Amino acid sequence: MRKIEKKMIEYIDKRLALNGAAQNAISKKDARSLFIYAAESLVGIREKGGNNKGPMVELIQETIGNASGEAWCMSFVQTCLAYAEVKTGVTSPIVASETCTHVWDTSPKKQRVKIAPLPGAIIIWQRKGSWQGHTGIVTEFKGKTFEAVEGNTESGVANGEVMRDGGGVYITERTLKGYGIMKLLGFLKPF
Repeated sequence: MRKIEKKMIEYIDKRLALNGAAQNAISKKDARSLFIYAAESLVGIREKGGNNKGPMVELIQETIGNASGEAWCMSFVQTCLAYAEVKTGVTSPIVASETCTHVWDTSPKKQRVKIAPLPGAIIIWQRKGSWQGHTGIVTEFKGKTFEAVEGNTESGVANGEVMRDGGGVYITERTLKGYGIMKLLGFLKPF
């Protein structure tokens, strides 16, 4: 179950207070748009004190469970979903889990994108030969590439592969091909 911490709601509220489009999304109960605005408001959060650690990272991890130094890319997505749910009253059908491949496998199949992802789609990658993955939120689809907001990553690609264990929340540019050992499974509609 997603349970966003009050402190995280207050943090995002403060970041979005002067964003007229976000305030409009709240008043119109446009959960998908608010999901994107929440993600963008978290760009700049960085780990502190070690890998997968820091006050903001731990708040993000608490949305899905106890903060215990685990990878937090899906917890980031789940935090943005939870924020949109709380502020609009619209519930996402996406399964609440911190494991990317579990979310892909167990969320309703009707949430899978069949053609091209719209802004707000949740990207799911899987490490070849593993249950491990990575995720993010599409902000702009450009045909063969797309822009996304991702947690627990770095700004871009390192050594030819998607960074699934990085130091913060960044805006990234990705391709549909995937990178290195990270295979793109697909996209999910958040609402």
